[in-house]
Amino acid sequence: MKAKKIPKIDYGILWKDFMIVNAALGSSALFVIAVMLLQRYHLIPAFPCFVHEFFNVYCPGCGGTRALFALFHGQVLHSLIYNPAIVLGAVLILYYEAGVLITLIRRNGKVYFYQKCGPLYSYLLIVILFAVIRNWLLIEFQIDLIKDFI
Repeated sequence: MKAKKIPKIDYGILWKDFMIVNAALGSSALFVIAVMLLQRYHLIPAFPCFVHEFFNVYCPGCGGTRALFALFHGQVLHSLIYNPAIVLGAVLILYYEAGVLITLIRRNGKVYFYQKCGPLYSYLLIVILFAVIRNWLLIEFQIDLIKDFI
């Protein structure tokens, strides 16, 4: 039985990739937050959701802004009700970030994060199921979790 060969970690490339990803995530997050704040205080117009306007149902992204503001105010349960993609996405990003940082700090040859697709596929499945269930509750039982229609 052959021993499993562990690939060597190039810490220089890992550090460079980590910085590039964080610079992109940080600048994107700042841009999105700035646009949301400007829209919230009516300094720029809010763009309507195509799915919401034409089909009168919620798209998977509907409620994301409210979920983000609820999360900023420490209301995790409200954030999950508005749109679980925000909280679950934050958990996935923190998992990856913590694993890469531990790998970079320890430098012992072990990888403390896994680039498996399972968590990402689970995330996407939860987001899609939530969108389907939320619209089913709205259409069948007139239960509106976001309170936009009813």
